[in-house]
Amino acid sequence: MLIEKNTICYISEVGYNNFFYPSNSKVIVRENCEVQRMTWIGGGTKVAVKILKAMLIPADLCPNITKNISPPNKNGYTIVWVEKDV
Repeated sequence: MLIEKNTICYISEVGYNNFFYPSNSKVIVRENCEVQRMTWIGGGTKVAVKILKAMLIPADLCPNITKNISPPNKNGYTIVWVEKDV
């Protein structure tokens, strides 16, 4: 699945029964990139995708963003949520 540059994504947060859900904290995709769609449920109008952390730029000033997407392993992957129509 291809995600285009400047797509808004929502970082994951732990919720009910320790499942991951989309938070209100936003990140932006740095450049067009391939992502892997996850078969997770619970995102409402959003779907979960696995993306390289280095492809994400914080979009707001929430302190959780840098904790979830920044070094020590910026080359690792993280799960973010995008609108289903992306």
